[in-house]
Amino acid sequence: MVMNMKTKMALVILPAMIGLSLIACVIRRSSEVKVRAVETGTFEDPRDGRIYKTIKIGNQWLMSENFTFKPPEGNYWAYDNDQANVAKYGYLYDWETARRIAPKGWHLPTESDWKTLRASLGGKREIVKILGGTMEIVYKQMAPGGCGFNALMAGIRTGGGRFILLGERTDFWSSSPSRDGQYFYILDAKTEGKPRGLLDSKEGTAALAKQQDHATWGKSVRLFKD
Repeated sequence: MVMNMKTKMALVILPAMIGLSLIACVIRRSSEVKVRAVETGTFEDPRDGRIYKTIKIGNQWLMSENFTFKPPEGNYWAYDNDQANVAKYGYLYDWETARRIAPKGWHLPTESDWKTLRASLGGKREIVKILGGTMEIVYKQMAPGGCGFNALMAGIRTGGGRFILLGERTDFWSSSPSRDGQYFYILDAKTEGKPRGLLDSKEGTAALAKQQDHATWGKSVRLFKD
């Protein structure tokens, strides 16, 4: 629900962002329900003129669309190598490329950035290792119809070149390395209502995880404002 309200404060803080407005966001934490206004806006990447929708959740400004920039070097892919998928889902980047492609004033989120975002959306448990554990569900806040993050299930590309899980899962890179490889943020729609692997929620999951040293895999990118 767009409330069509302007905010001068946001214009001062974010001079490159235009069309600022507010939306209603429902935050659920156990039995507690909070409704609060969330600022939205846009950002134009000066390198290619692409305009991205943005949102402020908690104290963080971030893009509410997947990144679509074509870097002059590095590895990136359209899902199934079909450019028609880019407009909706963005590109999938390997980790090294993802760490280098942010425009000035933006960055690939760190492990801490993802923890903070998840806490703002009602999450309690911060990290779940990819090999097991249970998760507090923040998925509904991050999926379309939630608080504006609008996570689409963009799928992933394996190191062997297979494109998998379109419409079922999306992974977002973190810039932070882990002892096992790299941190990333996983959202799994659980489209058949069944657990996938050892991530045992049956509804839809959202949590920070550790990649098992698969930096060559293709994952989505969401940028956060510096």
